[in-house]
Amino acid sequence: MRVSHHISSIFYLLSSIFYLTASAQDTLPPKKLFINFSGHYGFIAAHHKNMSYLIKRHVPAGELNFILQTNGEKHWEQVYKNPEKGVGIYFADLGNPQQLGQAIGFFSFINFSLNPDRKFNLYFRSGNGIGIITKPYSRINNHKNNVNGSFINAFVNLRLSSVFFPCRNLRLETGIGLTHLSNANWSLPNLGINIATINIGIGFKKSEIRSQKSEIRNQKSEEKQNPTYFFTLIAAVGVNQLSPGSEKKYASYTIYASEWKTVSEKSRFCIGGDLFYEMANIAASKRDTIFDTSNKLNNLQAGVRFGYELVIGKIALPLEMGAYLFTKTTSNGLFYHRIGVRYYVNKHLIINYGIKTHWVVAENFEFGIGYRF
Repeated sequence: MRVSHHISSIFYLLSSIFYLTASAQDTLPPKKLFINFSGHYGFIAAHHKNMSYLIKRHVPAGELNFILQTNGEKHWEQVYKNPEKGVGIYFADLGNPQQLGQAIGFFSFINFSLNPDRKFNLYFRSGNGIGIITKPYSRINNHKNNVNGSFINAFVNLRLSSVFFPCRNLRLETGIGLTHLSNANWSLPNLGINIATINIGIGFKKSEIRSQKSEIRNQKSEEKQNPTYFFTLIAAVGVNQLSPGSEKKYASYTIYASEWKTVSEKSRFCIGGDLFYEMANIAASKRDTIFDTSNKLNNLQAGVRFGYELVIGKIALPLEMGAYLFTKTTSNGLFYHRIGVRYYVNKHLIINYGIKTHWVVAENFEFGIGYRF
């Protein structure tokens, strides 16, 4: 009886130690949700000589953010040292109410920590969403606006911020940023609007969200999600325009194949090839006699491309550059580029959103789906 009692006591003690150890490993710090208000002041950067007459005054702006401080619940959060993520609303008076109006943005973002676990945190923000310009080009009512031709635009927000927490429930920040709005040639004109600002903001903690168990995947599952080598094939479509004020829009079709090599949990590189079929090239050639449009193959363009993806869990941010190997039109130059967002839904399916450009001149959006082999 006494031996049995001692064995039971030892078993209970070991079980308690194991339970406490497991609980400590599975318990994560709470995720903190902040409501943040920021004021901005800056100017529109005149990146083209033909737009300087539109810039009348400095640009005041305001921003509302819902910011979630991650806690390492997912593997990618640990890879990036628990960044902040959230959604925001942006409003700016463009300093020229008659010809430019106001800019409004609805976007999501990630604040990447550049010096984690410090009292003063330095963050780099990458934000993307939908933007609205209230006074776009109109051939009848606003013909002097030569920078933007549509109400709806792509919205990009980049920022370098210093953040200080004077207490647990208060968040103070200041920073410098660049906000870009354009429509990727969906509707001309499309020089785009770039707003450079400084900002100051204050945030209040709204709540804490506790996680009971870590969702960190083991090494094998990570290798399956991001294999060292893989091949992708993506088909995409887009639309562009040839002249401002025109109702006519032209479809663009793209197929791109890529061989990828994963070099870290954050990065992978590729070499690939692209096929393009731009209906706008046919229309331009009929107008300017660039090539024989009776042979549809003359409109085919082919290129070779090098690329990089910044990997954030299942999301990847591509940055790619290519050169045409075959093209009958060289009006946009020899080189082309691509930026965007790709979502790797599972082991095979890819959802693609991109913008094809020639240096800083956008040609069209690319919406598509792909397959990973």
